[in-house]
Amino acid sequence: MPDPEVVLAAYPKDYFRPPVDDNSIKLTGTFGELRSNHFHTGIDIDSKTGGVGQPVFAAADGFIDRIKVQPGGYGNVLYLKHPNGYTTVYAHLDRFSPEIQKYVRDFQYKRERFDVDLHPTDGSFKVKQGQEIGKLGNSGGSTGPHLHFEIRHSGTGKALNPLLFGLPVTDKTPPDIRDMKVYFLNDRREVLQSKPFPIQKRKDGSIGIPGDVATIGAWRVGFGVKTYDRQSGYRNDNGIYAISLYADDQLAYQWRMDELDFDETRYLNAHIDYSARMRYGAWFHRCFVLPGDRLNNYSRTDMLGAVELFKDKPVKITLKVLDALGNTSTLSFRVQRDESMETIAGAPYQFDMPYDVDNRIDMEDFFMTMPKGALYESLHFQYKTTPDESNGMYSSMYHLHDNRTPVQRYFEVGIKPRNLPEELRTKAVIAYCGEGRPDNCGGSWRGEYLVTKVRALGDYCVMADTQAPAITPVVFDSDMRKKSTMSFRIRDNFAINGSADGMSYRGTVDGQWVLFEYDSKRNRLTHTFDGRIGAGTHQLRLSVKDDRGNEAVLERSFTR
Repeated sequence: MPDPEVVLAAYPKDYFRPPVDDNSIKLTGTFGELRSNHFHTGIDIDSKTGGVGQPVFAAADGFIDRIKVQPGGYGNVLYLKHPNGYTTVYAHLDRFSPEIQKYVRDFQYKRERFDVDLHPTDGSFKVKQGQEIGKLGNSGGSTGPHLHFEIRHSGTGKALNPLLFGLPVTDKTPPDIRDMKVYFLNDRREVLQSKPFPIQKRKDGSIGIPGDVATIGAWRVGFGVKTYDRQSGYRNDNGIYAISLYADDQLAYQWRMDELDFDETRYLNAHIDYSARMRYGAWFHRCFVLPGDRLNNYSRTDMLGAVELFKDKPVKITLKVLDALGNTSTLSFRVQRDESMETIAGAPYQFDMPYDVDNRIDMEDFFMTMPKGALYESLHFQYKTTPDESNGMYSSMYHLHDNRTPVQRYFEVGIKPRNLPEELRTKAVIAYCGEGRPDNCGGSWRGEYLVTKVRALGDYCVMADTQAPAITPVVFDSDMRKKSTMSFRIRDNFAINGSADGMSYRGTVDGQWVLFEYDSKRNRLTHTFDGRIGAGTHQLRLSVKDDRGNEAVLERSFTR
């Protein structure tokens, strides 16, 4: 049932029509949903057919303010500005409407590049509500056919929750509370340790804990909850809208997703239990605010989620989880301090890094500078090196704490290589070594040090990238007269991270540039024959370069 205590943000409820022709939108993603390194900034509308090609319509009158094409991210995306002060965004499109598609193609050929970011003159592409502007697709970083739909405030650029605008979404199903954790906190709301906190779903539908009162050997605690929402009649784990935690009926913590500032979206890594995410793939919302978390979606309560415990008086905890239509689930229990306090043994560490100052490490062959605001809480930093004589490595392996500790801002790493041949100096990179192939994090020389900026802790070393990318034909042979496309798979020996550049490419036919669309999730280049290449025999040249300038070239002749 809707929660009478919740007042939803007041946005116009009858201005926007749904961007697809469905009486009830089926959602595969919601606003504020937890995603890798970011909160989801729109709603994901499922394909009606399960494939691409479903018409996408303008949600209201306006004009096209921006058109962007990119191999990852939003893929093919349109931004429509409306006279009421809002902008709607339509992402992962398969293609645009014909007049927009021609406009984009002309620019791509003029600039000789696939990825473009265009800002047409205001009013040059006017649209009416319900006008078809493109087709639902799977472009960019999409993992399946759907429409990513956003509503933004045109003045501030902030993303707003589309489900607060009266779109036709049928949902009477409350969120599902599945699991909890308890966190032992110091007086600065920094985590000392965490433990599972079992919950119990009772036969009467209420949710609590086993027993009457939980006893915990800590002075103060915070809680974390694993919770999802489900749309009525549709089985998909979606994100929730809000969490409120009360201690003895006083609001101690509240997180709501009415709107989101794009500059703050990476604070997701402070909002979630990042370690649980990295170790087990589990998404826990923290119901307390880490000291370095600057996300503006929290109510600034006195407690910010930290609950003080007492030996002689249990504290009543009430946790409410809501979706954007007001459906609510509630969990209640009592908790008090145990007679015996738990001893928390800290692991050995080499450096103390407060979260609210600049930090720097200077060693013989290594330095690291981490700016204020990069950490969400103070860190007992573990640092060590191990020698590694593996082929292609030209330094020790530098173990920078662990990859289960999140970082908000880029920090600088410098490594002095050993035994690096002079001819490989231009090929040297700082590599992040996790699972699978290493990540090229880029690097430029500063005296004897190779220096780059990264945004993850973990294992780093110096390697040399001397291998050109691979080009593999997927749809291509000498006779292309019956083919509508030609495509090639491209792949590099390094993944890309930090400040490194991705692969660049150029395709020509008979010396003239031709458009190859790049699908980064499949590492595929595709040219669609559109009449620009006439009948006869032609010469194709496709070149691909990586971050260190290693180049692969494929040259073939074919007949149209």
